[in-house]
Amino acid sequence: MESYVIYLRKSRADLEAEAHGEGETLSRHKTALLSLAKRLNLTVSEIYQEVVSGETIAARPMMQQLLQEVSEGKWTGVIVMEVERLARGDTMDQGLVSQTFKYSGTKIITPLKIYDPENEFDEEYFEFGLFMSRREYVTTNRRLQRGRQASAREGKFVGSVAPFGYKRIKIENDKGYTLEIIPEQAAIIKMIFQMYVYGEELNGKHRRLGLQTVAHRLNEMKIPPIRYDYWQKATIKDIITNPTYAGLIRWGYRRVKKTVTLQGKKTSRPITLDENCILVDGLHEAIISREVFDKAQELLAEQPPVPVGYRKEIKNPLCGLIICEKCGRKMVYRPGVGKKPAYITCHARDCPMVATPFPLVEKRVLDILQQWADDYTVILRNIGISTGNAIADYEAVENKLQGDLAALERQQRNIYDLVERGIYTDEEFKERITDIKKRIEDTKNGLEKIGADKKASELRKKAAEEFVPKVKRILEVYPSLPSSAAKNELLKEVLDHAVYNKEKSGAFKGHSADDFTLTAYPRLPKE
Repeated sequence: MESYVIYLRKSRADLEAEAHGEGETLSRHKTALLSLAKRLNLTVSEIYQEVVSGETIAARPMMQQLLQEVSEGKWTGVIVMEVERLARGDTMDQGLVSQTFKYSGTKIITPLKIYDPENEFDEEYFEFGLFMSRREYVTTNRRLQRGRQASAREGKFVGSVAPFGYKRIKIENDKGYTLEIIPEQAAIIKMIFQMYVYGEELNGKHRRLGLQTVAHRLNEMKIPPIRYDYWQKATIKDIITNPTYAGLIRWGYRRVKKTVTLQGKKTSRPITLDENCILVDGLHEAIISREVFDKAQELLAEQPPVPVGYRKEIKNPLCGLIICEKCGRKMVYRPGVGKKPAYITCHARDCPMVATPFPLVEKRVLDILQQWADDYTVILRNIGISTGNAIADYEAVENKLQGDLAALERQQRNIYDLVERGIYTDEEFKERITDIKKRIEDTKNGLEKIGADKKASELRKKAAEEFVPKVKRILEVYPSLPSSAAKNELLKEVLDHAVYNKEKSGAFKGHSADDFTLTAYPRLPKE
């Protein structure tokens, strides 16, 4: 049975039209495409509506699902307003769309034309349409970027979300937006700069406050944070370095940079300070003075720089594996200072979990792996027996269903013979053939499920057989591995995660640093 899907997505032109009051685009397109399907007598089984806007396929989840289903041959055709709705990104995305439809033989139905990818002329026409769409997109995007740069140079606010302390407002009698101060939030911004630049006086002594201490003070004062559930060091730094608070407009500071690797395209936004970075006086009112802002930048520059690659280098062999039982967050590695050892600790605010020296936690993990290597030898034997019994049961059911299917297919042929001989009326034929087809379909589905279950059982047995040698190999090579990253990668092959809990510090009487529990979960196939 032929089956079609409708794919709906807004273009930038649609968004502009909606802004001028032309009505909701996707609703109009949906009505038009349903009318087209009715006129062409096409059976529409699904309607996919892209609720997010994105240049690439990677940013459009419904398009990803559609392409997956098209590659599997699920749809006879896809109904869209224009072929440009499928891919307007770069040549890699266009090639992916074109090849997916071509190799699956899926048609593309638009109000103007039906494209058959197996027809070489339709294929060329389709690819040419995608190419022209890309050129139009690049031209439009270039024009928009130039417009944003021009607005930024005029001191207008070009961003879509106003920074904390401001709200975005339309400029009267002019195009574009500027910022208006929110007094309650502005008071918090002033407090942050005051604490960071001038510090505080305690016991007659004056001291400056670092970024982390400022965040801690705001949390103590129960001031609602901007994001997350508490103030963080990174948030304070973003505020301190944002020139918007000093009445300036900055644009092009973190431009999108795209790179291509063997794994696909990657997007980053590195800090870029060059002649293309715009920094001008804004039309909005400043929250802090230029002098205070400049002083904050000087103090920030005096801090020791973070070592190159520090944030990317894995220092903790247990990175991402240890979960705090009290708050559910992943526990982190705190490096040792001087003679003090490194610790595994929970950094969540107000979490009462007690930390433990890292060597003790690492040793406990390795002890658990050794216990697994011993215990799973027995478990493997039981898995082998149960799997063998299960496979025998699957094969018996499979043989029965194959016999049932052969009998049903014979009955179907007999029905056709009887109707040809005039024994069945048309109504009786329709009733019996519908029933027999349903029973045949159910039997085939049963055979597919049995086959899948049988294969899954065999895979579980194979994976379990590989588990014990893998654990033993890790225990052998772990001490000699050259880096924490290598140890972490190896542990993640057999360890899914481990839940950590510790109630008392080792400093308490009757307790030692080793008094903690660690419940580990192996990375095994699910039942």
